[in-house]
Amino acid sequence: MQAVVYLGPGKIEIKERPEPKAEADNLVVEVACCAICGSDLKLATIGHPRWKPPVIIGHEMSGRVRHVGARVEGFKAGDRVTLATTLACNACPICSRGLQNLCPNSRPISQQFDGAFAPLLAIPPLALAGGNVIKVPASVSDEAAALAEPMSCAINAQELAGVKLGDRVLIVGGGPLGAIHAEIAKALGASKVMIVQRSEPRLSLLKRLAGLIVIDGAKEDVKARVLAETDGLGADAVIVCAPERIAQEQSLNYARKGAGVSLFASLPSGASEILLDSRLIHYSELRIVGASDSRPEHVQKAVDLLAQEKIDVRGIITHSLPLSRFHDGIELMKLKQSLKVLLWPGRLQ
Repeated sequence: MQAVVYLGPGKIEIKERPEPKAEADNLVVEVACCAICGSDLKLATIGHPRWKPPVIIGHEMSGRVRHVGARVEGFKAGDRVTLATTLACNACPICSRGLQNLCPNSRPISQQFDGAFAPLLAIPPLALAGGNVIKVPASVSDEAAALAEPMSCAINAQELAGVKLGDRVLIVGGGPLGAIHAEIAKALGASKVMIVQRSEPRLSLLKRLAGLIVIDGAKEDVKARVLAETDGLGADAVIVCAPERIAQEQSLNYARKGAGVSLFASLPSGASEILLDSRLIHYSELRIVGASDSRPEHVQKAVDLLAQEKIDVRGIITHSLPLSRFHDGIELMKLKQSLKVLLWPGRLQ
């Protein structure tokens, strides 16, 4: 079968790979579609030390079960599924605290196991044991289900930041995850959602999303605009999706007293130190939180929101391409000409 294979930093090729084996303790899934993630973009440019080539990449997927192993319970052929792709050991002290997304022994799909940029995907016993395989109801389309994993990361982050009904939420950085964060905040009942983006065409792409206040960070005074939109108080929650030092440092200036600030985007290794105004944190009682990955419970919540039609899937997914055009999808992301890009293994064009 044709698959997208990571061979080393900046080297990804579409290569012929053997089909995954049907085992007594695994599932084999026919992949409907799989979205390109920021981690895939990183692999295609600078690589990542945790990925050991060669490995099939891709993890934001949806598909249908083809094979159910004789020792597997709870699934049948034809079931539609998506994945929580960080497979935790469920035995370490971190997992015992319910933080499987932070498991130091985790073995993610598309990193330690072959991923979903291929027609077929083997789901290993570790994923089944951890509850990482989430069923998708008939009301949720294949393309929508492929958003469940990135949505789950946003849900985790917003829960940690304390986003709640009626909040006025600011998102800094309008890339694919920024757009997803905007939709999650609206779905959680935020009364006002603002997003800062500095460049075209993403400014125009974000305007496709209903009920979203788009702020041009290159032309507007962001702090003044946020204060004007929040009765002079500042945002109840600030989510930083831009992987930039200055964005994280300035985020505190947009928050009201007692707000939560999520440093959602990761900064590059070796350039991740930032300066924060401790007096502002102290006197405004700001809560600054990180957010890394998600757990199966968050993927289930994402699927539930999709089933309730609370997410503008068509607004978030800007491009759908055959698997053979993986590199075209990467270029769209490099040039910031897209939000989410989906690849379809079964399509020719």
